[in-house]
Order: sequence, then C-alpha cells, then structure tokens
Amino acid sequence: HDLLTAFMGPVKRVHAELATLVNPIETEDCAALTIRHASGAVSTSSITLGAATDTSRFRFVFEGLTAESATLPYAPAEGDWTFTARSPRSQSDIDAVVAGVPDSPAGYAGLFSAVSDTLAGSSGDDVTLLDARRSIEFATAVYASSRAGTPIDLPLPDDHPLANGWIPGGGAPSAAP
Repeated sequence: HDLLTAFMGPVKRVHAELATLVNPIETEDCAALTIRHASGAVSTSSITLGAATDTSRFRFVFEGLTAESATLPYAPAEGDWTFTARSPRSQSDIDAVVAGVPDSPAGYAGLFSAVSDTLAGSSGDDVTLLDARRSIEFATAVYASSRAGTPIDLPLPDDHPLANGWIPGGGAPSAAP
C-alpha cells in the first residue's frame, strides 16, 4: 500500500471489510478495501491468503494509459510492467518514454541503494517520518473501519480509540509477569 500511495497520494478515507474465511488462523485471511485519496483518486485492494497461488499485482488506470505490473508474489515492483495507451495512436510515444527510463533495483536492493544514495548526499525519493506515520495510520484505519463497519477518514485524530494500539479497548498489551 506504500507503493500505491507513492503513485496516488495520501489516503483521505478507507473502508475495509476483513474476514477469516479460509485458514484456521487468529487474524484475517481475506480483505477488500476501498480507498479514496486526497487527490480524489479511488483505488481498491483485495487480499486473500486462500488462493491456490500467490500473486501480487498493481493496475493503474489513468485517462490515457493503463499500467500493469507483473504478478510476482509480494514483489509487484519487480518484473516486467506493461504500459498500454488508451488510444493506439499514442502507444509509440508511451513506448519511447518507457524505453528512456533507466532500470533501478527493487525490493531490498532498491532500499539499500536509496539508503546509500542518501548517505552519499545524492538522495531524491526519501522516505520521511510522515510517510512512515501515514503507513501505520493507514493500517490502523483499515482495522478501525472493519470493526466499526464504516469508512474511516484520515488523518486519524489523536484521541482515536486505536491511536495507542489495535487491541479492542484501546490499550496496548501488558507485559507478562
């Protein structure tokens, strides 16, 4: 979801339906999310741990372009992407832009490359503390929405019941004696 917000901007509202339907586990194994971004964009996310195979995929649909990732499990940024123009007349322009984009490492290799760039003073796409807060806040809003059965607006207020932990009742787990 961090990659999604990198493309579409911060989340303004999320509505989540979570369930445990497939596996005998203590947490959810299926989820359906509807996400409204501050930019006005709408995105959806569906998650299941019950599929016969593991796949991850992004599909971005813009006014004149659809971009689709490969389906590598938990690594949609890796592998080949397809970029399809809505108008066939524009496809050669899109192909030319894509051909001019340099390859860069993804996953942990990309993370370590970005850290190295930052340490060398040549950073560009730094992850900030605000980005980290928004990521944790998004996950919190997903659970809050599922429990309440309603959409949750972001940013969460400081007095939100899950601001100090996700355990029902608002408390963090106490240390075992």
